[in-house]
Amino acid sequence: MTSDNQDEHLLGAVASALVTIDELRDLTVFQMPYPATVQRALDRIVLHCLRRYARPPKSVPGLVRWGYERHLGGWPLTLPDGVYPADGFLVDAESGAPTALCHEIALCAETDNPLQEASRRMATMTDLASEYSQAPAYGTLRGVLATHPVLTNDLLNNVRFANRLGALDEHLGDFYHPIGLEYEIDGAVFPCANCSTPLRLTAAGSWWCEREECGTGGAVSPGAPLDWDAKVLMQMGRKHRQFVSGPGRTVLRIANSLKLPGVTVRRWPVHGPGDLRVELPGVHAWTALIVDWHSPVLLGRAIAVAMSRYGADTAIWVVAQYRVDADPDYLRVVREHATVATGTPQVCSEEEFTDMVRRHSKESGHA
Repeated sequence: MTSDNQDEHLLGAVASALVTIDELRDLTVFQMPYPATVQRALDRIVLHCLRRYARPPKSVPGLVRWGYERHLGGWPLTLPDGVYPADGFLVDAESGAPTALCHEIALCAETDNPLQEASRRMATMTDLASEYSQAPAYGTLRGVLATHPVLTNDLLNNVRFANRLGALDEHLGDFYHPIGLEYEIDGAVFPCANCSTPLRLTAAGSWWCEREECGTGGAVSPGAPLDWDAKVLMQMGRKHRQFVSGPGRTVLRIANSLKLPGVTVRRWPVHGPGDLRVELPGVHAWTALIVDWHSPVLLGRAIAVAMSRYGADTAIWVVAQYRVDADPDYLRVVREHATVATGTPQVCSEEEFTDMVRRHSKESGHA
């Protein structure tokens, strides 16, 4: 995090602590001992409250309660105007899991380059695919990860047989680990009917999916259950699912919608930046980076870092459509916070991007 605001740094430390706890087990049933980073975050917020003459959380469970009982506007913190939503929460009250916003705050607190950090594991796969001249295998691997957030041992083997992963095949299993008990419901795991991510059953009897996209169209519903005894594996961890494989669904959706005469689409090219390389031979070529963040401000900040350090200003940043549909100001806010000395990046929604490609295709006489 590049901000000099100390309260903002403290918020980042708390968000990171909540993510750390969730990676150990469900926040609502956490027990000692506390990881050092969690204890330090608690100590810092307690000291901060005492200095502000505010009542502090008395324990780590108390800090977790703050996460789902207090919106950010109710925390004794002086945060930058317009950066953090006053009505936002760090912990989802129904599931006991950190919110997407919490994960974004934590990621930005832990590194100066959030977009690079979130995709660090995939960078290793890119290097391996490049070394063995197996660029198609990398795109296939990314497609598998975007499509299968959960698998059983048998399904994992089926995916291996059905996809040509080449030198990357032996690494596919590294992205999955045994699923946590918080997902077990009457001897089964219930994947989301929309995205296949395992669901949690709330105390109220409703279903909760960690992907915010799935709750935008109404109630979340489960798909076909997986038998718990089938050794269910979940793609690890939440950071990867939220920032890498989750947006991968948007990549696949855009690529499928651009199956147009004369248009060539390459998903996750190994060489150069971007999640999509779209070409209209002799007319135009586009490189698109697909992003899906809860906070347009934090996304804009992350894009600004990528532009200033790694020259990603040559690409178009394409935002998942449901984000823009939910907030008409989303793109404007991203652009405002992504602007650097070299200029403002190209930022658009996925519908705007596909419409642009279709228009060029039609004008060139291909469509």
